Amino acid sequence: MSSHPTIHLASLGCAKNLVDSERLLARLAEAGGLVGAPPEEADVILVNTCGFIASAKRESMEVIAEYAAYKKADPETRIFVMGCLVEREREALRTDLPFVDGFFGLGEQESIVEACGLSPEEDDGARLLLTPPHTAYLRISDGCDNRCTYCTIPLIRGPFRSRDPEVILREAGDLVASGVRELNLIGQDTTAYGSDRSSAYPIDRLLREVAEIEPIRWLRLLYAHPAHFTDDLIQAFAEVPKLCPYVDLPLQHLDDEILRRMGRRVTQAESLRLIEALRSAVPGIAIRTTFILGFPGETETQFEALMALVERTRFDHLGVFAYSQEPETPAANFPDQVPETERVRRVDEMMRLQQEIAFAKNRERVGMQTEVMLDAHTNDPQLWIGRTSIQAPDVDSVAFVRGDNLHAGQFLDVRIVDVDGYDLVAEPVA
Repeated sequence: MSSHPTIHLASLGCAKNLVDSERLLARLAEAGGLVGAPPEEADVILVNTCGFIASAKRESMEVIAEYAAYKKADPETRIFVMGCLVEREREALRTDLPFVDGFFGLGEQESIVEACGLSPEEDDGARLLLTPPHTAYLRISDGCDNRCTYCTIPLIRGPFRSRDPEVILREAGDLVASGVRELNLIGQDTTAYGSDRSSAYPIDRLLREVAEIEPIRWLRLLYAHPAHFTDDLIQAFAEVPKLCPYVDLPLQHLDDEILRRMGRRVTQAESLRLIEALRSAVPGIAIRTTFILGFPGETETQFEALMALVERTRFDHLGVFAYSQEPETPAANFPDQVPETERVRRVDEMMRLQQEIAFAKNRERVGMQTEVMLDAHTNDPQLWIGRTSIQAPDVDSVAFVRGDNLHAGQFLDVRIVDVDGYDLVAEPVA
């Protein structure tokens, strides 16, 4: 292998995985690797896998199989598989993927650099962003202590650990200095930030301090567990202008018995009160949530009741997942497993309802004036893909903007003039 190997990396799964990939790319580049090569020209192909649920594992295995073709065409090509799926199923992967040259779990980035034929430099926390240069994810914690009965995260990522606030603030400052204007705070459970520290340093304090960094424009909180959402945090949303009026609040269900068996540590009444409090404190706030349907024992009556609550609550963004029976989780052994066909039917039915809600809420926005940030232009150089402050990157809808002399990363005042399904259509305000 060349002393300066060409490297291609595919990052699968969530934003936490993306940050891991960005850190690894920076380490490889600092050590002399030539990162960003197309797979057909790469000496090394890296696949950062997701192993959260069965569908994520299937996607990871399919991508790895696709890259096997490049090794078949050139046997000198090396393929390394890393990340969450390896952390969970390393030995099984060795058997299933004999053509892979190496498997690396979490926390093995130095070994990956060495496997690429490079000498690791001291890790300074640098990142090579895979997002547009004006937006980035900022990880504030890792792992999880909630132990939800369906979830593999504690098995993969370990116990909850808050990052040092000084390190977070320094990284945020570095990102902003490089041109980032939108920071999206992530972790498996962001609202629990600081709960493992000896001195009080809650998430609302961290948000306020990050917001003081200039010239940051938008600050967004993702993965906010409802059981740890405090009144002080609600107050921060009301008082900090840079904090986007947007909350990613994974409720997972709203039936008390199912919530209890999921281990969610929150009730239906508490969740609905939290939503009401957020909407009261921040008029127009967008709430994104996720639900798991077909959890063991979920009856048709419980499902229909959840549908009624979704219709009444009118979430701005909603992700719906069929329950995945994951080995080594308590729920995998629960009685009354719901048949897969029924799980899928319930997902389809709820998504049809949410489509009606989302389309109606979009129509209500026509005529409104708001601010968008432009991410990239389409094939038409005068038609841009942007987002309002209530649209998070990667997971939500977008706003299409037509105009001259625009550029990526630009903040622009627009008027919503039309809708295109889930997406908005806007024009610059003269």
